[in-house]
Amino acid sequence: MKITDVRCYHLSYPLQEAFANSRTWVHHRTAHVVEIHTDSGHIGWGEGMARLPQEATKTHLLGRDPFDSRRIWLDLAEHGWGNIAAISAVDIALWDLRGKALELPIYQLLGGASRHRIPAYASGLFRRERADNTAALVDEAQGYADAGFGAIKMKVGQGIGYDTTNVGAIRQAIGKDILFAVDANCGYDVGTAIAVGRRLAEHDLYWFEEPVGANDVAGNIEVRQALSSLPIAGGEQLQGLTAFRDMISQRAFDIVQPNLSIAGGFTECQRIEALAQAHGLRVLPHMWGTAIRLAATVQWHATIPDEPEGISPQPSLFEFDMTENGLRTQLACEPIKTVDGYVPVPGAPGLGIEINRQVLERYAVQ
Repeated sequence: MKITDVRCYHLSYPLQEAFANSRTWVHHRTAHVVEIHTDSGHIGWGEGMARLPQEATKTHLLGRDPFDSRRIWLDLAEHGWGNIAAISAVDIALWDLRGKALELPIYQLLGGASRHRIPAYASGLFRRERADNTAALVDEAQGYADAGFGAIKMKVGQGIGYDTTNVGAIRQAIGKDILFAVDANCGYDVGTAIAVGRRLAEHDLYWFEEPVGANDVAGNIEVRQALSSLPIAGGEQLQGLTAFRDMISQRAFDIVQPNLSIAGGFTECQRIEALAQAHGLRVLPHMWGTAIRLAATVQWHATIPDEPEGISPQPSLFEFDMTENGLRTQLACEPIKTVDGYVPVPGAPGLGIEINRQVLERYAVQ
């Protein structure tokens, strides 16, 4: 099997209502998607967080065997034409091709599934322009609880008043039995993150995600040591194994959250997972993207053991993005959906989904 064509797409989906995290207002959901064709007739799909230079990509891919995914990954990285977040898209597409050629889901290529449905947490609760933002957040959180989610995650990093008021209101509304995590999206300096974290910890939080800068090893360590009873999570923005090395070896996180479309695809994320597990750290992949990234993350997450050896069992939780995104809900012919708070793992070959080309063309931009 040889690669015969590579097509790159930039997708943009306009939101009906903008929302904000600690760093920005989101008005469009965007994605960079790659489509790889082969002489066997199989097509592979991948998604990355950086735009692929199509002609350069073709130069390094045409005529190659998709089964040489590790060699291709290294060649692309060594030529320096694109960053790891762009290479991620190619890697995911190559694994999709391999699965289709062998008529196996990717989770089997990765060594087999630890589970065929994954407990999910509803990832949402962004800031919006509402007359009563607290009431809107409470209603949203109650909706997730009513839908069967056993865990939810809220966006914080908006200031100590906003964070403490809204976290407290949501905890009171959902009760004590639902796991509750918060995500600051790197919105705080170290001192503020510690002050806010101490206040929020009173509400029995499951983890505090990205309290400070994504690459700030010392800062994350300082926050983690100061908030010893509140697990610190992070890693979604890190690209490649080397970027994770010091974060993991120096235990800047309790929970490591690689993103397949940023960290390097399946090929690199397997190595990141192994490094984290060797240090006794949990791996809970980050997911915020299209139907392609969703399917890829489900395939990988299905293979990750619940806990590293020697750690007391904790539930493996899948991040299920609940915000508006037609690229997630419309791009697959049969979208992946949660059922009673769980994500089913597709058993079809490769990623386990087929792409709706009409939707692809509708949201493709230059």
